[in-house]
Amino acid sequence: MQLVAYISDLLYRHDCVVVPEFGAFLTRRVSAQYFESSNSFYPPKKGISFNSQILQNDGLLINYVSSVEKVPYADAQQLVRNEVRRLDLELENSKSITLPKIGRIALNEEGVKVFTPMYLVNYLPEAFGLSSQELYQVDRAVIDQENDSKAVEVPVIAINEVKKAEAQNEGSNNSQWWKYAAVGALLLGLSYVGYNQYEVTSIKNQDLVQQMAEQKLDQQIEQASFLITDPIPQVAVKVAQPKKNYHIVAGAFRDPKNADKRVVQLKNAGHDAKRIGINKYGLHNVAFSSFHEKNDAINELYRLRKLGFDQAWLLTGQLNN
Repeated sequence: MQLVAYISDLLYRHDCVVVPEFGAFLTRRVSAQYFESSNSFYPPKKGISFNSQILQNDGLLINYVSSVEKVPYADAQQLVRNEVRRLDLELENSKSITLPKIGRIALNEEGVKVFTPMYLVNYLPEAFGLSSQELYQVDRAVIDQENDSKAVEVPVIAINEVKKAEAQNEGSNNSQWWKYAAVGALLLGLSYVGYNQYEVTSIKNQDLVQQMAEQKLDQQIEQASFLITDPIPQVAVKVAQPKKNYHIVAGAFRDPKNADKRVVQLKNAGHDAKRIGINKYGLHNVAFSSFHEKNDAINELYRLRKLGFDQAWLLTGQLNN
């Protein structure tokens, strides 16, 4: 059975996936980030963490395995248990295990599970299709500076040519011709300046157009709706929930009104209390809570006795209502 693949499937749609008797994988939304060291933007995602203290079965994973494997709930529960035993054995022998697309779990010196997430998969559906983008810095000041220096040099050369022509041809009959030549040189220099300025302006306009296009593209990406063409199939199979056959009894009452009062007292104290039926002596039993698993019920019984409920006891099975 591909337990890791099933966990990965559920992480797309749920914020908590509990693997009974192993731990829980938790997710939280992480906003888009910019890392100056690499000049890169990363899209929003789901950050994954692991809590080895959450062990109680919430039914989510078992129900999903039952629907995909097409087996009864009890058989799916046993499949998960077998896979958890295999993972625990591998972790004990190798001191670390790798869960593809999820992360790596290792045992530290105290024997505690330490989780290191992987970032190969983005479990946030809204970020589907988005990837990291690296930015490149463009230094436009250098281009402008170079073009400005050229624009200054040309008219200076043209004016010098005019002065030189006038000095060499002063008093000459052809001075008028040299003046025309000098004026032509000046006009040529000014035309070069105009062309150069046009080229600079063209470059700036191209940069502006490119910047506007990039902004428009970013806006379209932000407003786009991404459609998953092959989504995970919805679980529509109704699986019969196993009955809670293990009860921590708080007391038994002849009068049902007294039993109801005890239920209210326990609920006000934070317990999931309720009446669980009538025993063979005609007494109405009141339970602190009920469980699917016997071990969970025993652990709760020990906890309640430490809190001072010495009369609490464990009842197995269902009572008549």
